[in-house]
Amino acid sequence: MKLGYRVVFLTLALFTFVVAGIAQTTSTDNSKRSEKDPRNTAPTVGTGGPMGGGTGLFTVLDGQTLRKGEFTFSAAISNFDRDPGNADFTEIPVSFQVGLTNYFELYFNTDAYRGLKINSPRNLSAFALPNSRIGGISPAAIVLAPQGPTPGPFSGRAVYRPAGTAPFVQFPYIGGSAGSFGLTPPFFSGPLFGFPAGTNALIGPPRASGGGADLFPGLGSVYGSILPGVVLQTITLQSPTGAPAGSAPTVFTTAPSYLADAPFMNRTWGTSAFSTFTVGGKWRWTNVNNPIGFGINAGYRFYADTADGAGGFNQLQRGASPGGNRGDFIVGMFADARLAKWVNFSANVGYHWNADVKGEFPGGEFILLDRPDELLTAVGVDFPVNRYFQPILEFRSLRYVGGRTPNAFENHPMDFIGGFRIFPTRWFGMGFAYRYHVNQQDDGIFDDDTFTNSVFVPCTGVTQQPTDDIGNGPICVPQTINRSFTGVPPGFQLSQDPHGFIFQTWIGRRNSRLGDIINQPANVTAIEVSDSTITLPCPAGRPAEGLSCNDNTTINVTTTAVDPENDPLVYNYTVSGGRIVGSGANVQWDLSGVAPGTYTITAGVDDGCGFCGQTQTRTVTVENCPNCITCECPTLSVSGPAGVTKPGEVMTFTANVSGGPDVTYNWTISGGGTIESGQGTPSIRVRTSTSDAGATIRAMVMLGGLDPTCNCTSEASDSGIVDTQPEPVLVDEFGRLQNDDVRARLDAFFVELQNNPTNQGYIINYGTDREIAARERLINNHITFRRFDRSRITIVRGGDLGSGINTKLYRVPPGADNPNP
Repeated sequence: MKLGYRVVFLTLALFTFVVAGIAQTTSTDNSKRSEKDPRNTAPTVGTGGPMGGGTGLFTVLDGQTLRKGEFTFSAAISNFDRDPGNADFTEIPVSFQVGLTNYFELYFNTDAYRGLKINSPRNLSAFALPNSRIGGISPAAIVLAPQGPTPGPFSGRAVYRPAGTAPFVQFPYIGGSAGSFGLTPPFFSGPLFGFPAGTNALIGPPRASGGGADLFPGLGSVYGSILPGVVLQTITLQSPTGAPAGSAPTVFTTAPSYLADAPFMNRTWGTSAFSTFTVGGKWRWTNVNNPIGFGINAGYRFYADTADGAGGFNQLQRGASPGGNRGDFIVGMFADARLAKWVNFSANVGYHWNADVKGEFPGGEFILLDRPDELLTAVGVDFPVNRYFQPILEFRSLRYVGGRTPNAFENHPMDFIGGFRIFPTRWFGMGFAYRYHVNQQDDGIFDDDTFTNSVFVPCTGVTQQPTDDIGNGPICVPQTINRSFTGVPPGFQLSQDPHGFIFQTWIGRRNSRLGDIINQPANVTAIEVSDSTITLPCPAGRPAEGLSCNDNTTINVTTTAVDPENDPLVYNYTVSGGRIVGSGANVQWDLSGVAPGTYTITAGVDDGCGFCGQTQTRTVTVENCPNCITCECPTLSVSGPAGVTKPGEVMTFTANVSGGPDVTYNWTISGGGTIESGQGTPSIRVRTSTSDAGATIRAMVMLGGLDPTCNCTSEASDSGIVDTQPEPVLVDEFGRLQNDDVRARLDAFFVELQNNPTNQGYIINYGTDREIAARERLINNHITFRRFDRSRITIVRGGDLGSGINTKLYRVPPGADNPNP
């Protein structure tokens, strides 16, 4: 049934990828790459964290995808190292990829073979499982105390299980003996953990932890999971008599230590085949011809072997896979940039949601291990020297993240990969690379790490019961041991071999490349004009009666052109006269203003090579209308006064006529004034009045005696401006002053009149008769004293305003009315 669910899920995933790929199909055929591009495509190998199959380098996805219809089969051998355990992996991944569209490819990957060698088995918890032996002896371990029918005094604690004390028990272990824990008759381990007297403790049953891996009493770690803590060093205990009395741990971990890729591996050498399967898709978002490419990669990874049965768990103990039950979900982003024709930069970031390892046990399904999620980052640079040779450099990092079963010696691997690919042809090639585990667990990796652990040892010594009241006999003395150390844990086997390699070969189909395309020129096949003859209009005349001439000077031009590649066309027109209005295949040819003669138009088109194709030429004749009658029209203009005319003065308007027949003159005026003389002649005099002050007078002449059919100009006009009416100007005004002050005011008034010799002075005095008389005597005396022309000054009385003597001095321009008192 679970296999059926997995098949249904895989089908839905494939359907989703196909729909997404079809949605990216464009109307432009980009399925062919340029023949000038030296870069070829090949699938990734993956392994060691990243999945293989998608188009890319050795482990880094680039921004390319297979084009529609292309496919590839790939097989490789990949050797790499992982920690803890100084593990040496050798895998043969095989994959198939196919381009569904130019932007989307689908790939499938599996391991045809996996060999795993463990060089440091004591560093791994799986070697302490009940069906495991190192040198024929069960290794020492730190396990969760067994849980009997009734709680024992040490239930729930981390307990030391000495080497050689655990009997061989097959998976699923539950109900088997947990061992003597170093106790020898008359002592048994059972009573310490709630089991009956005279029995040893049993393994299990497992208990749900409420989060993460479940608890496996007598078997797994106190942190959960089926894997126990590891013991790296022990000491031999002695009885009071000096005889050996078991052992106690000195260097140990209460958390398990495991390989994330093979957590249950319990053989120094194990092989498997076709245990891990991945199906995924790679979707590019930018145009395939864009030098910058990026997109998304997603997939589903599932495993043939799980912990649901003894056979599946046996494969997991051979290192076949992690064994996640529901499979893993993979998603990532990829990007690359074509920095130059010979160098390409790629970068990836991805995340793997990994499934827990579950198994069927008495009492239900329990989680054997809470696997970590994986965060992958990688960069790569490749150098397509030519179409046959491509050096590659990569650096990648894998970090275990998310909630997970603690890993005492967890290692986040970083790899450097350097190699090259050879392409004998575009669709076949081989790759060779050196792989280096940068941060293997050697003597420098633990410099700043501190380990602190506490464990319970059921029996560290034996004493004799002292009195008969209690009963004589030996008593086993328990003890809790605490240890803390920094740096390389004593007894930890360091990794010595960080070196690996990759060999890959592939074969498939590639679409033919686009070679240099010779652009065939576009040709103009036809050009049509709406008229072949244009008759110019009669100049200042008219056609003879009953006859007409085609005087339309605009011709419609229609051009037909063809291009073998259907390239966009640019139309060009060359004319020997006139101008082209508009653009494209349909334009107008404007021949207005040209002289009679023959004119040509030539049409050509440009499809990118210039106007190098066939052109077409048409001819149009421009001729005078033969039916024109020439009219003699005079030229006419009117000139008026040049300046501003004073009110009451005369304006003169003159009609300027040259050429043509004898004419008569009829004048009309508007805006004011009257014609004083000249009506019927070329020149008139117009008399203005004071009421015309500030007005504009227009005079228009109409010529008589012209032939109306000739449409000659017979009217013209001009205008003259009448000045505004002058007004008296108040120069000064003063009341009661000292006589000298009055004289000073009069002197200034005399200067104003001297500066305006045509103006008259006008003085108005206000006040009582006596006051006015005194002021008039002072003014007259001062006029006499200054010998000013008395005839230019008029003195009047304004009456008594009741405010005392007051004098106003006015300057009156010619034509202005005298001011009123």
